[in-house]
Amino acid sequence: MAEATEKAVQDAPGQEQSVQIYLDGVLVTSPSRRLTGLQIRQLGPQDRVDRFETQEVNAQGKKIRTIGDSEETELHKDERFRTVPNNGGPGAGAL
Repeated sequence: MAEATEKAVQDAPGQEQSVQIYLDGVLVTSPSRRLTGLQIRQLGPQDRVDRFETQEVNAQGKKIRTIGDSEETELHKDERFRTVPNNGGPGAGAL
């Protein structure tokens, strides 16, 4: 019975659950379904975190939107993101 209750809590909306997404074409696992643009980049190579921004892209690689460093977004299974050099756009963090 305790197992059923524990599973119900894990499956409850808003609970922290891991999810797999694509970052720069590589499948990575996020420990949470809600991350900021900065936290998404931190799932990948460390040399693509500072001075980069996070973009959500479609299956063809076309940009959907830029996710700011402090903007929290909900992640969905197999969603696609890429990191691109930041040229002072909306994903720019304070340097």
